[in-house]
Amino acid sequence: MIRNMQLKALLGLLLFVLLISAQHVNAGVFADVKLWASEQASIRQHSKVIVGEVKTLYRERKSIQRFAEGASGLIKIYQSIKNKNLKSNFPQLLEIARSISLVVGEFSNLAPKAEAMYRNAQPSMKYFSELADRTQTIKTAKKSIVVKTFSEDRLLSLAGANGWNRVFSAVKENPLNIFRWGRLSDEYKLGKVEGQYPLKCAQIAFEASGFYFAARESIQDLLGIQKEIQGIIGGDLSSILNLGNTVNKIQNSGNSIESLGELAAQGTNKLSTRMEELIKLQNDYVAASKIYNQKYNKTDSSNSNSANTAASTTSGYTPVSSNSASSATTTTRTVPAVNLQQAMANYQKAYETYLKIAQAGNASPAQLNNAIENLAGARQQVEQAKAQGK
Repeated sequence: MIRNMQLKALLGLLLFVLLISAQHVNAGVFADVKLWASEQASIRQHSKVIVGEVKTLYRERKSIQRFAEGASGLIKIYQSIKNKNLKSNFPQLLEIARSISLVVGEFSNLAPKAEAMYRNAQPSMKYFSELADRTQTIKTAKKSIVVKTFSEDRLLSLAGANGWNRVFSAVKENPLNIFRWGRLSDEYKLGKVEGQYPLKCAQIAFEASGFYFAARESIQDLLGIQKEIQGIIGGDLSSILNLGNTVNKIQNSGNSIESLGELAAQGTNKLSTRMEELIKLQNDYVAASKIYNQKYNKTDSSNSNSANTAASTTSGYTPVSSNSASSATTTTRTVPAVNLQQAMANYQKAYETYLKIAQAGNASPAQLNNAIENLAGARQQVEQAKAQGK
């Protein structure tokens, strides 16, 4: 009884001292730590869902890029001819008709996957939206759409709460850890990097869904004239005879076309930036995990279970594959040359293997180092394929 009271007192003192000494502390930190501790099961569940759907989004990046390029091309063509008489300029009409057909076709390929992704992620997006602190307005020529999102301060505060969760887990597993300030600091740093990943995925899901729904609304006008356009492109006589009505519909769709052009520029730039941020977090996590494992999993096996158990608080995820270099290791190896697609698949597999071993809690130093070396080799293979233009 007395020992439990002493332990609670020590934990309270630890929390007070560490929070007072931490940088960028604000009143919301205590609330976020309490929230994270009480919501661990829900956060873990929704993190796995949201990360999985963002992985799907990442895999569809080529389709998204093709749609964006088509929309960008469409607005350029439209702006060059919108004040001209298309009825008397059949070649230009064909040009914009082909451009509209391309954009509609790419959207039709992408839409079912986007709808399924949103449907699967919607409950988890709703959960994370209740933790978010800001809204973002996506404006186009057609309308404005407001979506929830995280500010960077809020994201880092919540991620820091995961760091504190690792600290408390380490002390709970072994009360002597309360006197190991360096160890607790490392627990916090690793936990914070770990916690940022699912929150960044939620941020991406919020923004991507907003751009998608804005694009879906803008595409509706073009879907309405797709059959007529296909007839014109295909040389259908009745479609050509009805050319005047089709031209009027195209001109009346100007706001939708301009909106699509704006969304193509804003959406792809935003998504590209967010994915780069996500990949950086992945690489930061690899680097932090390597340092942590080298310091503790070799010499402190009695406490390794607590660290790796805490590591699964927000994980259970497999990050997206990366074209960029990880800072986890600088080892240079001789690796077989493969094409970029295969190299990225190898990198993804190596990363999954590394996470599985690192989070198992019973891996030997040799197993951890081997997994890290394999990850470094896979990353090198990606860089090699990029350099050779394969």
